[in-house]
Amino acid sequence: MSNRDQDDNFDEDVIDGFGHEWETFDYVETETAEALDAQFAAYCAPLDISQFNPATAIAGDLGAGSGRWSSRLVPHFCLIYALEPSRGASKVLREKFVDEPKIVVLQETLGMNSIPVESLDLAMSLGVLHHIPDTGLAIRDVASKIKSGGTFLCYLYYKLENKPAFYRGLFWASNLLRWVISRLPYAMRRFIAQIIAGAIYFPLAHASRVLGNRGKDVSNFPLHHYANMPFIMLQNDALDRFGTKLEKRFSKNEIVEMLDEAGFDLTTLRFSEKEPFWTFSVIKI
Repeated sequence: MSNRDQDDNFDEDVIDGFGHEWETFDYVETETAEALDAQFAAYCAPLDISQFNPATAIAGDLGAGSGRWSSRLVPHFCLIYALEPSRGASKVLREKFVDEPKIVVLQETLGMNSIPVESLDLAMSLGVLHHIPDTGLAIRDVASKIKSGGTFLCYLYYKLENKPAFYRGLFWASNLLRWVISRLPYAMRRFIAQIIAGAIYFPLAHASRVLGNRGKDVSNFPLHHYANMPFIMLQNDALDRFGTKLEKRFSKNEIVEMLDEAGFDLTTLRFSEKEPFWTFSVIKI
């Protein structure tokens, strides 16, 4: 277990919401496999995942959700802990991996869990820790599970510091909408997110794809990173973006400070140069 007596570093409403979300978007369907492969490759940009020995290496997917990333770790590791605190998502994980002996599903929190201390060759947390009240503490909890020389692969929402003013303005305007929607009952959140996905995400993603195919620079075009994603993933991300009441964003400097306090070797820190930002890998001292 963690060396903490209890884990107060989570929001039960947020966890429950994600449980409903991953029951809805369980990604059992095979038509999303190619898009998910591409997205996982983007997350792994700062890391050569083939460096791990599949016969001995151990990984943890911390905040595993529906298991869409856990399943992509299987070829590279002998054991994968799929850690997920929500009841709904844990049920999805157990059903999905019932015949996969490499994956151990743990319905436990990041601060209180049964992953052995200093056991992981890779700790992976993609799009999770920015939904936790104290992200710095969460990173220290992650570090306690990584062996010396082990790697942390993480994706945290960024503060748009590399985007122009109009782009940041659009984001903060949408953030006001998120504040309202995220406090509604889940069924309403999901319904509104479907409308947003169809009326906003899809048209902008389609326009970005058309412009990109014509050789235009779409790096500052809103939602350009959804250009080649299937509609179900747009719905999922719209719900994730507008349906979650606790969302934090970090600059590179703030991430560096948290990693330094958690005992990582900053000389090994690598930020991805492509979206999603900020994705990074770092090695524990």
